[in-house]
Amino acid sequence: MEDSLTAVGVIPGTAVYMSPEQARSEELDPRTDLFSFGVVLYEMATGKKPFTGNNVVTTLDAVLHQKPPSPLLSNPALPTEMAGIIGKAMEKDRRKRYYTAEAMKSDLQRLKRETESGLIKTGPRETRLHVVTNTFRGSSRRLTYLLVGVTALLITVLAAVGTWWFEHRAGGSTAGKNTVAVLPLQIMSNDPDIDYLRFALADELANVLTYSRTLDVRPSSITRKYVAPDLDPQKVGQELHVSRILTGHFMRQGSKLLVTLEAIDVATNGLLWQANFSAAAQDLISLQQQIASQVRQGLLPLLGAAKGFIETSTRPQNQDAYDLYLRSTAVSHDPAPNKVAIGMLENAVNLDSSYAPAWEALGLRYYYDANYGTGGEAQFQRSNSSYERALSLDPNLMMAAGQQIANRVERGELGKAHESAQALVKRRPESSLAHFALAYVYRYAGMLEQSAKECDTALALDPGNYQLRSCAWAFMDLGKTDRAREFIQLDAGSEWANFAAPSLLLREGRVAEARAAVKKMSTNPKYHRDLLEACLEGANSELDRLAHEAETNPSAEGDPEMGYYQGAIFAYCGKKDAAFDMLKTAIEQNYCSYSNLLSDPLVRSLHGDRKFDEVLTAAHDCQTAMTSAARP
Repeated sequence: MEDSLTAVGVIPGTAVYMSPEQARSEELDPRTDLFSFGVVLYEMATGKKPFTGNNVVTTLDAVLHQKPPSPLLSNPALPTEMAGIIGKAMEKDRRKRYYTAEAMKSDLQRLKRETESGLIKTGPRETRLHVVTNTFRGSSRRLTYLLVGVTALLITVLAAVGTWWFEHRAGGSTAGKNTVAVLPLQIMSNDPDIDYLRFALADELANVLTYSRTLDVRPSSITRKYVAPDLDPQKVGQELHVSRILTGHFMRQGSKLLVTLEAIDVATNGLLWQANFSAAAQDLISLQQQIASQVRQGLLPLLGAAKGFIETSTRPQNQDAYDLYLRSTAVSHDPAPNKVAIGMLENAVNLDSSYAPAWEALGLRYYYDANYGTGGEAQFQRSNSSYERALSLDPNLMMAAGQQIANRVERGELGKAHESAQALVKRRPESSLAHFALAYVYRYAGMLEQSAKECDTALALDPGNYQLRSCAWAFMDLGKTDRAREFIQLDAGSEWANFAAPSLLLREGRVAEARAAVKKMSTNPKYHRDLLEACLEGANSELDRLAHEAETNPSAEGDPEMGYYQGAIFAYCGKKDAAFDMLKTAIEQNYCSYSNLLSDPLVRSLHGDRKFDEVLTAAHDCQTAMTSAARP
């Protein structure tokens, strides 16, 4: 059976009749057809098309972003109520549109009856049948006054509600009761040889908690900075948006390692749970097993999280291997120390090949070396193999599952990645990383609205998690720069944040600030600082050289999103040929970029070029191939 004109991923022959959600390749419903019917009524009433452009691209851009003129301007004899009905059918936000054809039919029949009875007269005046719409340009003075009045009332009400909330909130935390953060433990003795256990024991405790489906555990990557001995648990809890804080301390006493763990309720600053552990300093496996047992039997019931605990089939078997794994957790992910950690973990899995978390950690280290170090494609493939091994040992490792999907996406395996990401969200809907993995797939598929939706869900589940930072690109390319800034701020001050900042500022038209921000970028060739500098500093000869290089020597970069990134900058800088080459190459590598091409402010200058139709068609075909591959 052939796809209908309103099927997801299909461009009909005439772009003017497409609804905004269809142009963005979103899931469709009957309201989509009502939009198209509204366009037909508009044309019948005015003799003109509501959306116009030089080609399919500029027409789709008008559908997505521009308000058509009121039909009353072309046909003053048209009843105001008819203009309202057409406008309600053509609302860009389908939630404001007619929900059913029956509802629209009812308004049309009522208008017909009242017109025939003489109750309705033509022309723009107040009538009994009143359909409010903000679809068209401009608005009546009466509606403007109404909106101003309602806005003032809402501000007054919200101010009162906000005052009440701040006065009555308990403990200043809005976090749900199932949100937990594990802080680095404090070492109570001057013993540098075991200092790494501050982070290692916290990581192990967090790992145990993540096996409860009902708990939302903040990743250790965002809790590591809380190492001071005099931290205020309530303040930390509010910063991390959690209701419970787990912390503790440890020391070596003779041949023994003594550990105390505590769970604190953020709202009351009260102690919920405390447990003491003791094991031989050389028997960290025994200590890990004690902690896992006590947390499951003692802490989880107090947190209301005892049900739904997922059993893991992997346990450390070798003391030396486990010690290497724990020591690696304290090593930075910067390029040089990351290689040291890789060596430690490679030794660990050689000594004990059955411990899944070590394979998971090694996969991430390989990924960082491939993308930010000198490891290249060989390390990227080792990353894939490590994640596969980790998941074969323990399918419930969320970081490994999510990162494996991201690896597939970056190498163009969109269909397989989409299928895996949807299955992961279905299996673990409470997981922020699962929703982020699906958002990642949608971003590369050029389905930015869907990507943004999954990013919002991921952030709501895990506020403050810097791992969600790359969601900023979806919002940037949609032109929603305020939202993009929220995600960049998750990793404020980092090398990556300095890389993203100029692109955000350019999309806001803040060129002088973007020029200053470029100076803070890393010189790592991955970030293409030289291209931005040449563009923004007016270094035309250097820009010409870079454009010529892009046209004659396509980049061997593995991640096609960086190709789109360069193409967008070339477009902004007026180097159209280089821009089209980079965009086309990125699409060929399955960075579909369909909605990016329609929405991204940096590429809007290309919309009037005939080559853009070809690129957009290629992007659409890329997206269709992904959605087709995902169908059962």
